[in-house]
Amino acid sequence: MEVKNYNLEPNPRSVDAADPNDEIYLSIKIGNGQLGGNKVTAEGKLLAKGNLTTRTHIGNLNSLNQKTIEVETNVLDVNGFTNRCVFTTAFYNQDNKELFSKIDKGDAPENGVASFKGKYIVNFIIVLLFFCCLFNQQVQAQTSAKDLTFTKLETPTSPGLILFDETPSSIEKPTTPQGLGLSLLGLGQNGGALEFAPFWLVDHPNLSAKAMSDKKSPILSHFAISIASAKTDTLSYLSGGIRTRIFQSYRSDTTELNNLRTKIEDALADSEFDRVDSLRKLYIDILEKPVFTIDIAAAMGGSNTTNSFDDLELNRWAVWMTFNCRPKGDDFYFTILSRYINSEKYEETNIEADLVDIGSRLNYDISKFTVSLEYVHRMNFTTDILNDYRLAAIGSYHLAENIFLTATFGKNFSDVNNIIALAGINFGFSQKKVKAY
Repeated sequence: MEVKNYNLEPNPRSVDAADPNDEIYLSIKIGNGQLGGNKVTAEGKLLAKGNLTTRTHIGNLNSLNQKTIEVETNVLDVNGFTNRCVFTTAFYNQDNKELFSKIDKGDAPENGVASFKGKYIVNFIIVLLFFCCLFNQQVQAQTSAKDLTFTKLETPTSPGLILFDETPSSIEKPTTPQGLGLSLLGLGQNGGALEFAPFWLVDHPNLSAKAMSDKKSPILSHFAISIASAKTDTLSYLSGGIRTRIFQSYRSDTTELNNLRTKIEDALADSEFDRVDSLRKLYIDILEKPVFTIDIAAAMGGSNTTNSFDDLELNRWAVWMTFNCRPKGDDFYFTILSRYINSEKYEETNIEADLVDIGSRLNYDISKFTVSLEYVHRMNFTTDILNDYRLAAIGSYHLAENIFLTATFGKNFSDVNNIIALAGINFGFSQKKVKAY
């Protein structure tokens, strides 16, 4: 397992205390939905270890005065959205008065560990003032903004492309938005979609891994915005869409997840990174396979025959909901779709109609390969047009790092030119997930 080391500054950090009888407590909160373990020592003596989210007593001021307290915080990347690590270190006295607080940030290697080492000295205020006269303390820690880089961007089918039936799949399988993603269409289609998740463009110091997995309605963390375009022989499309998750549920017995979380925190505290690696795989396998989820999406867009933005006219919008279920929490899962589409007539290129889609998609993951079969029945509430359907087989393959290839064959909606032979490619821009500022 790859480990990236950080030395926190200023070194050492001063903790102010006014009463020589103060009892000193320490709290370290891991944010951004990551997992962390800590080890606190002074002159080789262990003061605290493990999960220190709850304020933990480490000694009194008399025993700690002028001693260097060494704090090692190891943070494991378990967040599918970002590998950014953020944590808050705070010292308190027995009256819960905050003596010191600092937020530190850094990037973990992909699926690896960020190891932060800091030194602290607890002083009487009078001693602190004396030292301030002698030394010019540094004020910079790992808080500067980082560049945005990306990884593992197997982006889902964009709502904007779904709106105009220009996608390899008409039913989205449950996929996590990952900061920023790009999808391209091929095999005779020109176009693509760009999607980003605003929530993960900033840090969340108070968001723990447990809070993320326990949250039943992760609306904000899964909210994504996309823009899409597509071009056929006769039409050009431009659309925008949004999607999010309104409900998710893991296995009814959460004991396994909680036990794994505790084991990871203990292993991180002891720097047993080989053990951390094996435990992480078990933990992520549960996180990435919720038993039941409900996602919603909406999109609106327009088309024209001139390929000119000035001639673009909004003529279609839609809202839909998908129900995703993994009966046994394993590699087989299915999705049920319900969608309403309002289509306006535009220079004979679109049918003026109110449409309702009902469908399902079966999925099975085999290593790097996913096979799917989807059926969508389209009901038209106008009187002059019959109902229609779409039937397609879909294959998705993890071709290389950050590159995913999708191919679809089948029958699309409409009576003519309805053979689907379409491929899409999703890729990331570098080796890492999105970093927050």
